[in-house]
Amino acid sequence: MSLFERLGGEPVLRAILTDFYARIFADPMIGYLFTGLSPERLVELEFQFTARALGADVPYEGRGMRAAHDRHPITRGHFNRRSRLLLDVLVAHGVDPEVRDAWLAHIRRLEGAVLGPVAGRADCDPAPTGGQPPSLTLHGGTLDLRGRSH
Repeated sequence: MSLFERLGGEPVLRAILTDFYARIFADPMIGYLFTGLSPERLVELEFQFTARALGADVPYEGRGMRAAHDRHPITRGHFNRRSRLLLDVLVAHGVDPEVRDAWLAHIRRLEGAVLGPVAGRADCDPAPTGGQPPSLTLHGGTLDLRGRSH
């Protein structure tokens, strides 16, 4: 049985994605990135993409991840916020932990494609390191996010 079938198939996936995009559009941290976009279209494309990733034989009619996201100023923080909203929705819908973990792992693998060149630039969108806030290199010194400059 595929992960898609274990999830509950098309009706369950569509319900989850409808809830997910309602939360995204309403979110004060990332909702503005979706201004002017159609939630229905996004749900449909996400349905195709996610169903396929979970083992369904569903064609994906959207663009590649990089092409779809290139024109948007997406940071790692935005990406992580979206991932957190997805986790919250999956938990709220009682998604089986194995299906949930596979879905979230699939999303994590897309990070480089979604973020594009920013993903590899530690100076403009640093990844967390060792549990410590990252430092930002400035002209004339470094400001770390714990409030110290040097």
